[in-house]
Amino acid sequence: MDRHTHIGEGKIGLEGFRLLMNDKRWEEVPKILETPKEKGTAKDIENLNRLRNLAE
Repeated sequence: MDRHTHIGEGKIGLEGFRLLMNDKRWEEVPKILETPKEKGTAKDIENLNRLRNLAE
């Protein structure tokens, strides 16, 4: 799995996340983003923006 890695950098890849972000079955399900924590919020914002950009 991609636990605790940045979006698109693990085994799921960007295409896998694109499919998840656009699957209507998960539309109303709350999500938790577990990625490595670094100093500041720049990487958090980057991960969230990646997910938002993958959603159509």
